[in-house]
Amino acid sequence: MGNTYVRVKGIIKRDDKYLLIKRWVDDRIPDPFVWEFIDTEVNHGEAPDDAVLRAINELLSIDGKIEKIEYTWSNMIADTHCIGIAYICSIPEEEEHNIILPEEYGEYKWVKREEFEYYIENQFVLNDLKGQKL
Repeated sequence: MGNTYVRVKGIIKRDDKYLLIKRWVDDRIPDPFVWEFIDTEVNHGEAPDDAVLRAINELLSIDGKIEKIEYTWSNMIADTHCIGIAYICSIPEEEEHNIILPEEYGEYKWVKREEFEYYIENQFVLNDLKGQKL
């Protein structure tokens, strides 16, 4: 029998730029970091909106705000079904100097949409973003 879980993605936008964070994945490879949006699994009994706000707070140490739901996705990995919700979010500009990333995150960067392919390696994410207005 297969499993199903829900993930949420927080795409933080300011003007024409988006916040990417660099997460450590494996120190046994030449480049052990990957750039990504804020992303987390929804805990059992947790509302997806609460999960994305929790993830922003946990990863950036500041509070975020949901602006809108941008898109949903669904994919299968073996017998596991992942359902996802991508939110456009914001953080207060005056709070950015208070960002403290957890140990497994190297840095953050604001990038323009046309730069996504130079940072984001996950083809599923890049394909999901095609056609989205953001």
